[in-house]
Amino acid sequence: MNKQSIEKVYNQYSAVYDKIFGLIYENGRNEAMKMISLNGNEKVLEVGVGTGISLTKYPRTVDIIGIDLSQEMLEKAKERVNRYALTNVQLKIENAEEMSFAPNQFDKVIIMYVLSVTPNPEVLLDKAISVCKEGGEVIIINHFSTRKALRKFADYDFLQRVERKLGFRVYFPMDKYIQHLNRMGYTNVEVKPVNYGLSRIVRIKKEKAPFWPHHSHYQQHAHAA
Repeated sequence: MNKQSIEKVYNQYSAVYDKIFGLIYENGRNEAMKMISLNGNEKVLEVGVGTGISLTKYPRTVDIIGIDLSQEMLEKAKERVNRYALTNVQLKIENAEEMSFAPNQFDKVIIMYVLSVTPNPEVLLDKAISVCKEGGEVIIINHFSTRKALRKFADYDFLQRVERKLGFRVYFPMDKYIQHLNRMGYTNVEVKPVNYGLSRIVRIKKEKAPFWPHHSHYQQHAHAA
């Protein structure tokens, strides 16, 4: 997948996105809002804001910047912002892997159903953590593959063609990205299943471990689940 193909697919999705993905992913959005624990004065970045389907869920006193690669998606988001008079929301066209924001700007960074869409997920993770303030949180909601056996159902070239058509990765193992976070020194990672087990919320606290851990908090939560 590349920027141009992703932009093309999601421009096409813009007219029907809410009908297709609104109800399916609503549970995940609601649970993410519970986990964010906003007190009403934070500065929030929503990466991949899409049609703005989640924007009405935030407190009106929270300052929100929503970014997306798709102009058509953002046009739908602007309609929603105007319809609900969301004066606390700003919308910008941005490539999430090349965000223009300075480091340590946001109290919370929310990445809803975007990580498996971007060409370089590790780059997006690095940028999201960079623009988040120390002590802040990065919240990811995404589907994650639970079995490597998925690759056995189709050869790799076929799987790539399917992914380009859908606009996201079908094969997307969570452990790979948890390990990336751990290598960066972030071990305070909580994982929660949502959307009837189809997706996961991953909450990362931006605080580096004082020493190299033998077990991350993620592993403890995974055993508890």
